[in-house]
Amino acid sequence: MIANSWRLLPALPKPPTRKVLPSSSPDILKKLIPEALAIKYRGMVYDEARPCPECGCEDITRYDMEDRVFCTTIVDGSFKPISVKVKRFECSRCRSIFEGISPFYDRCNNAGPIVDLCLALASSNPYNRTESILMQYGVQVDKGTIRNYALRFRDRAMKYAGIPVIDDAKIGINVLKMLFGVESVQELKKEHPNPKYDGVMDETYPRVKGSKKALAEQRYAKRITTGRSQPRFPDSFTLVSSYLDNLRCFASISCRNSPFNGIVASALAKPLSGADAIITDGSECYDEIRDYRCLFHKMRNFFAVDPFLQGLKQSKEEEDRLIPPWMVSSYMQDIYAFAKEEYERWLKVRCPSLVDPQTGEYVGAMTTNAMEGGNHRLKYELRAGYQKDESVEARCLLIALRDSMKTFRSGKPDVSFAGMNSVFEYGRIMGSAIGETAAMMVAEASAS
Repeated sequence: MIANSWRLLPALPKPPTRKVLPSSSPDILKKLIPEALAIKYRGMVYDEARPCPECGCEDITRYDMEDRVFCTTIVDGSFKPISVKVKRFECSRCRSIFEGISPFYDRCNNAGPIVDLCLALASSNPYNRTESILMQYGVQVDKGTIRNYALRFRDRAMKYAGIPVIDDAKIGINVLKMLFGVESVQELKKEHPNPKYDGVMDETYPRVKGSKKALAEQRYAKRITTGRSQPRFPDSFTLVSSYLDNLRCFASISCRNSPFNGIVASALAKPLSGADAIITDGSECYDEIRDYRCLFHKMRNFFAVDPFLQGLKQSKEEEDRLIPPWMVSSYMQDIYAFAKEEYERWLKVRCPSLVDPQTGEYVGAMTTNAMEGGNHRLKYELRAGYQKDESVEARCLLIALRDSMKTFRSGKPDVSFAGMNSVFEYGRIMGSAIGETAAMMVAEASAS
C-alpha cells in the first residue's frame, strides 16, 4: 500500500505544450513583436502609490517589490516570460497589502494590454482560434485563460452595467451604459438630440454544444420504437437583445438557459426608455413594450392563411400544380408592396418624430429585420457551440460591442454612431489601472 501511495496524491498541473509557430506566420510578427515587447517592458518598474482599494485610505506605507509577468512570448519554440517589477503597499487602517498603480487588472495574470488584445480578438473568433492568432504574433495565452478573461469581462460588465429586476437581481447588461455612459435613450438624447431613436427587440436561440447530435440520436431511437414524431429543435439558450436601428448599435443583451418571458423583455426594454418607437414581433411577452408590430411577421401570418396560397398547397389537380413558382412569388411581392405602402402611411401619422422633414419619408424600422440580422450575426460570429449560458453571453457581449463600433461595413469605410461618440474601453470595465475604485471611495468618503 505504501508503494502505491503516490496514486493518492493530487495530480500536478501539466506545463503548457511546446508551441511550433506556423511557417506562414511572417517574421515581422513572430520575431519583431516579441522583441519589441521585451525591449519596452522587460525590467520596467511600477512604484507609484495609490489609495487603498479596500477602504480608500491614503495613509499607506511601502511593503515590498514584486515580480510580475507582463506576458509570455514564444521565441524559437520556447516560452520567454517578460517580467516587470510592481511595488506593493500596506494600508495603515485595514492592514491590507495591495499593488500600486500597475498595468495589471485584478485577478488577471497577464498585463492589461495583453488582456485587451485577447478580448478584442475573442469578439470575432472562438477562444481556440484566438489562441492560434496570438501564437502567430509570438504571444502565449492558452484558450482556457482567454475564456476566463471573457467571463471576467462579462461578470464585471454585469456589475458595471447590469439591468436590475426583482430584489436587485441583474438579468441583462445595458450596452448603452458601456458605450456612452448613459442609462437610457432618454439620457442619450440630451447629449445627441439630432439622430432618430427607433428601438427593435427580438430573441434567438443558439444551440447548446452537442445538442444537435443528441437530438438526432434521440429522434432516431424514439422513431424506431414509437413511430411518433419527435421534437424538432435541439436544446438551446435564449439570447435576447435590443437594438437602435438608425444608430446601428445594440442597447441591451441577455442570455439565459431558460424560456423567454415578459420579465426578461421588460428588463431589456429599460435602456430603450425614451425611444421614439419600439418595434417587436407578435409575442405576448412584448405586449406592454411595443409601439407597433413587425410588418414582416404580420405578412407571414397573413400568407399562412391566404386562400390562394392555401389552395395551391392543398390542391391535387394537375393544372394547379403546374402554376410556375415565379407567378406565386410575384403574387406575394405585389401584396407585400401594397401592405408596406399602407403601413408606412399609417406609421407616419402614428410616429411623426420618425419622419424625415426634408424628404417626408418614414426612416424608422418597419420590420425586425435589423434585429433579426443582428441576432443572426451574433449566432454566426459565435462559430461554435457552448455548454454554459455565461460563455455564450460573454462572447455575444464582445461581438455586440464590436458590431456597434463598426468603422467598416458592406465592403467600404462606414463609421457608426458609436464609433464616433462612444467612450468605451475594455479598461473601464475590467478595472482601471490607475485606481478609479479607490478614488471613487475617497470622493464618497469626503462627501459624507
